[in-house]
Order: sequence, then structure tokens, then C-alpha cells
Amino acid sequence: MPGYIGAIRNYACFYEGTLLVAAFNYPARVTAYERDVLQNLLTYSRFLQLVAGQIRDTEEAFHYTIQALARAAEANDDDTGNQIVRVGSFARELARGLGCLPNFCREIALAAQMHDVEKIHIHPDILRKPGRLTPDEWRLMQQHTIYGARILGDAPRLQMAREVALHHHEKWDGSGYPAGLQGEAIYLAGRIVALADIYDALRNKRSYKPAFSHQEACRIITVGDGRVQPGHFDPAVLATFQRIASHLEEIYETLKD
Repeated sequence: MPGYIGAIRNYACFYEGTLLVAAFNYPARVTAYERDVLQNLLTYSRFLQLVAGQIRDTEEAFHYTIQALARAAEANDDDTGNQIVRVGSFARELARGLGCLPNFCREIALAAQMHDVEKIHIHPDILRKPGRLTPDEWRLMQQHTIYGARILGDAPRLQMAREVALHHHEKWDGSGYPAGLQGEAIYLAGRIVALADIYDALRNKRSYKPAFSHQEACRIITVGDGRVQPGHFDPAVLATFQRIASHLEEIYETLKD
């Protein structure tokens, strides 16, 4: 510090809370106008700080509301709150592996948690039924993605969540529902969450199936077992899954029930 003694002179500064605006070494006397400019800069900076805090609080409240709605939908099923968090985490890592932009990866982690919000419309006796569904029950289940899209509505902030809810049961080969879409006609977010959801479903016990190990779940996804076939998935998403499967297993072990 000794080298700086006397180096700063003719300065003006204003502070409020944690903010400080300062100007040093003016070549002439600081005028009243220049002091006003600095003070206005401090006021504007303080205003931006307050707005940023409000935006942050609003975003946190939005995330909490989304997660609360997702948890409410899961109350009708055997799933727990951890299931929606796992699927969101799997989807985020798959998106990263595909090279998606950071904002997309952050958004899909939240949107994926809403993939089954429509379960709030389905009677728990159907969701938890241990045997095969009747034709009428199956038709009702195939409508649940449409219910989910309606619940989420047309708000721009929920666009990806709506796409996920509507398309996560569509299949790359066109054998999915509700519209039988094929290939890239399915939204990318829906294609990613489709695989994330299947992996989590295979790992967990259901009323109609046992839990599978990570190795067995990977085998079913990549080779097929009659119900699940590799042709159901976007080839790029499937290749990414195979590449990062060990990382997804780590996430599952961290967040398992």
C-alpha cells in the first residue's frame, strides 16, 4: 500500500447499503453536476439490485409451485417426490450429453418434473392396478398426456413442460401415443424425457413389475424386451444414454427412495 499513498486525489463517492460508486483523480474540481451523475448512478444500481432480487424470489416461487403441483399429481400413484427429481436430473444430463444449450438443460430439468402432472386426472385404482388394463382403462391412460397439456396451458414459461407432458409417450418409430408421432415430429424435450422416464420406471418396483438393476435396465433399453424396444427412442438420445449410463446410475443411487 505505501506505493499508493498520494496516488488517489480529488475523488467523489456515494454509498448505500452494500453499493458504492466512486470516481478518482478528476483532472479538475468535481462539479455539482458530476456529483449528481454519480448519485443517480448509485440510485439506478440500487434499483437494479432490488429488481434482480425480486426476479430471483419470483423464480424460486415459480419452481416451488411447479414442484408442488408435480408432487400432488404423484399422490395418486406409487411414485414419490424423488421420482420427479430423478427424472428431471436424468433429462438434464441427457440434454447436456447431446450438447444442448445451458438454458435448455436447466429448463428441461424443471419441465421433466411435470411429465406426469396429468395423473391427477386418473383414478388411483387404475394407476396402481397390478394386472393388465382393460381396453377402456387403456384408452383413458392414453388420454392422460392430453390432460397434462391442458393443465399446463399456453403460458410461454410453461411451453417446454407442456411439450414434455404431451410428447413423452410418443415413440421414435411412431408406435407411441397420443398422436402416433414419428421421428423429429416429436419435440426434442419429449424425446429426452421419454428415455429418462423409462430408465427410472425400470429401476423401480411397480404394482405390475419388479425393480430392475442398472445393468438390466440398460439391457432392456438398448436391446429390448418386447414392451420396450430401442427403436422407441431417438437414436442420438439413445447413444447419449449409453455413453453416460454410469453417471445416471450415480444419480439414481443418490436420489433413490
